[in-house]
Amino acid sequence: MMFATLSGAAELGLAAKGPLEKQPLFAPEQLKAWYGAESTAEASTAHVKDAAHALHWHVTVDYHAGEPKYPVGWPRLGRSLDGPTLPEPAGWDYLHGWVYTETSRSQLPRVAAGLSLKLAGGRGDDQRVLSELKKGAWVELLWPISQLTQSQALERVQFHISESNYQHGDTFDLYLSDLALLRFTSPTLLSFAPESAVMFTDVAHLPVMAQVAGLKMGASCAFTCELRRGPETVVRLATQAVRGVQRLSLDLGKNNLEPGNYELLAKVAGNPQPATAKLRLVESPWK
Repeated sequence: MMFATLSGAAELGLAAKGPLEKQPLFAPEQLKAWYGAESTAEASTAHVKDAAHALHWHVTVDYHAGEPKYPVGWPRLGRSLDGPTLPEPAGWDYLHGWVYTETSRSQLPRVAAGLSLKLAGGRGDDQRVLSELKKGAWVELLWPISQLTQSQALERVQFHISESNYQHGDTFDLYLSDLALLRFTSPTLLSFAPESAVMFTDVAHLPVMAQVAGLKMGASCAFTCELRRGPETVVRLATQAVRGVQRLSLDLGKNNLEPGNYELLAKVAGNPQPATAKLRLVESPWK
């Protein structure tokens, strides 16, 4: 799983795959839901992207006023995700938002800030370095979290900096605009590909990897996959898929496939948008 910064409109790109539900994580009346340490937070209109107000997080780096044991500390800003405004924190697919950064420095340090998601059940934090942040510019953040929510609910989102990456007296300002959780509301194929793009013609089974969203935990949906050569369907698989990444297999049997270029086409029930992938079959050296 990766933390991604996209140059285009990520939310629009995702919506092309299927309908999305959105849960905003900040509005001025929700400011009290956010906690801070060694820093301040406020609703702001100084820098906004896709919302009326941004969450402005301000840090003045202080090498002497931190926690007694760690005076050069870790200012942080976060919120719990299990409150009444988020009645169903499990099963979200992405954390998405826009971030605008300012600093008194001539440029941001290489490790400017970090972001972590904490899962319920004592599994700890999954962290990302926000190395893509740019001084005086908007950066779009899209973090796929579907792999983290297979069986556990999200518990907390938190931004932080390490003061050791800054000089005493430096200021750091982060504007979070339209920060939200996103999830698909109907079965959706997020990714699909054969386990290997090149295989021998005498293989008995063709394994494919698929990632499905838009299903509740424990639910399944119809999944179909066809191996095609030109307009001809050579093999067809009909099975059930579940939420998340999974390995499925097409039984090639004794089809005696010819070497050449093939196409795989996959669909999930209720979503007309297919996923396609290329496959090349080559003559087996053991024939």
